[in-house]
Amino acid sequence: MKRTLLLLIASLTVGLAAQAQAQAQTSGLTRAEVKQQLVQAEAQGLLPANGTDYPPSARTIARNKAAFAEQHEHKVATAYGGVAETQTNH
Repeated sequence: MKRTLLLLIASLTVGLAAQAQAQAQTSGLTRAEVKQQLVQAEAQGLLPANGTDYPPSARTIARNKAAFAEQHEHKVATAYGGVAETQTNH
């Protein structure tokens, strides 16, 4: 009885480990790629979406795009350390 129980536990452990490894390998996306996809979806107005308005309506998409543009504009305006675009007369 103990031997059968140990065999059962061992086979379940091996099966679960193999399944977890297979799932980890099938993703194929890096963390950076997933973040980029989320930024793209947010820029397109598809995020954030609530559970009652899915897929988002045209009104929600327009509101989300405006909010993203406003946030993104604010980030660019407060950024530092880059090269400012200036016009020079030579």
